[in-house]
Order: sequence, then C-alpha cells, then structure tokens
Amino acid sequence: MNYDLPLAEEKVKPHQVTTLHLVCALGFIGTGAIITVYNYTIPMWGGALLAAGILLLGVTLFKNKWLTREVNVPVRVAELLIALAIAIYSVSQQWKFPTGMFAMLSIGILFALYWERKSDAVLYVHADDSGLKLPVLRRRTLPWTEVEEVVLRFGILTINCVDNHLFQWTISDTDIEPGKFEAYCAAQVAAHKSERRNDDW
Repeated sequence: MNYDLPLAEEKVKPHQVTTLHLVCALGFIGTGAIITVYNYTIPMWGGALLAAGILLLGVTLFKNKWLTREVNVPVRVAELLIALAIAIYSVSQQWKFPTGMFAMLSIGILFALYWERKSDAVLYVHADDSGLKLPVLRRRTLPWTEVEEVVLRFGILTINCVDNHLFQWTISDTDIEPGKFEAYCAAQVAAHKSERRNDDW
C-alpha cells in the first residue's frame, strides 16, 4: 500500500523570486554608477547598466505580479546575460571584486532559472512499505525505523522522529482518510520498531 499526500505550499515562494530581482537591480545600479563616475573608457556602458538597474528596480517594486508571473523567465535570461558580460569584462580587466560578485550572481540566476521552471509542480509526501519520502529536503527518504509517530489532523501532516526531529506540512484537499492513513503508519512503525538501533530507544 502507498499514499501520496499533496502539499499546499509552493515549491518557490513569490518573495524568493522578487528578492533575486532586487539583488540584480541593486547590483546593476551600484556597478553602473561606479563605472559612469570613475571609468573613463566605458562611461556609456555604465550609464546603460545604471538605467537597466533602475528600470528593473522600478518594475520589481511597482509591477511585481506582472514581473514574477508573466515575464519572469525572459527577465532572468536578460539578468544572466548582463551579469555574465560584466563578469567576463571584469576578468579581462583583472578586477577581482566585480569578477567574484558577478560570477556568484550569475550562478544564483542560473540556479533560479532551473529551480523556478518547476515552481508550479505539486510537492508530495509519499508513504509506502519502505518508509516516507519527503519533499525538497537534503534527506529525502525517512525509513520507518526512524519514525516514532505520524499524525494527519486538520489538514496538517506531522511526522515525529525517534531522534526528536519534527516535520510538519499543510496538506491540500485529498481523498485520503486520516484515520486509515494514521493506522497504516502506526502499523509500519510497530512492524519496524525491532529494527531500530539500540541507542534509538
């Protein structure tokens, strides 16, 4: 027997998406201002970067829903191209601080592009005879030998572990009966209790 419990929470929170846009905007504004004032060879590029940063900041602050829902991916790609261009130019000029800063920003944007493309995917807690499979955690599989109790009440799933770790999620509407699910989990915990290490009692 197995159960899939859908989680109500989103994989990517809207404020996380907004935060990276703000970081890019502030990075572009600061760098553009410094290039415009102190660099005599490419002041026009500094002005363009400053303008792009101010535009991105304004759109992020005043048109946030449109930015994060409608044009998020194209804007992310534009941010990545700008950050990579600055990082490459900084390497050619042997500017250590801008190189490190924009290399890290580029890596962050690349990760965001990967992570946000599946933001609409529903996350699940899966329960079967081998244990519990948890969503978006470093340790995804939790064997029954490490589980003390599983409770599903009022739309909240609570997993209490032998080592006093506690996991909780809000569950979306589902046809799974809490009583049957809890009974199944209790039976699995009881069946695997003898397999625990001696120091887990």
